Amino acid sequence: MTNMLFNRYRNLAAKAEVTLGTKESLKWFSQRIRKDSRIRNLDNVTQGLKVERPGPGKLMTYLYDPKYKEKLKYYDSHPLIICLEVAPKGWYGANIHYLPPTLRARLFEELDYNANSLNRIATMLSKNSYTAPCLKRYLAKHVMSQPVVIPKEEWEIAIQLPFENFQKQTMKSIWQESRNKI
Repeated sequence: MTNMLFNRYRNLAAKAEVTLGTKESLKWFSQRIRKDSRIRNLDNVTQGLKVERPGPGKLMTYLYDPKYKEKLKYYDSHPLIICLEVAPKGWYGANIHYLPPTLRARLFEELDYNANSLNRIATMLSKNSYTAPCLKRYLAKHVMSQPVVIPKEEWEIAIQLPFENFQKQTMKSIWQESRNKI
């Protein structure tokens, strides 16, 4: 089963004569997708994607209910993470949603994600200054849906999809705080 949302944007890019997997396509998707306010539903993003266990370098999404949410200043209940490391009772990940769309595109351009292995991407992310505000620990017991893996060929679309679901603060204030930490 294919994901209709990813197919839709792939087709729009083809009509606009945008070559996928390029610097230009990362920029095009960041400008085009954010304008589409219909993408707020995690089910639309995950439909047809493969359920997998977390592993280094995998881009994943799921519903999350943090253990200490009362103490957190804010959190994302629909994280989009690149898993950095599997740990006892969970994993560490870089939640890309904590970055504004333009910085997401810049980060993935720097990673040269199409040319690098998943393990290499995880290592590069753990050392990248852009990811400082994104680094989070996720507890498996607090994952409220099956984690799905987004295939690498869909990353440039997935990182721009506006399905983040921040709690306690606005998306714009969180993005501003993230910019200040970089």
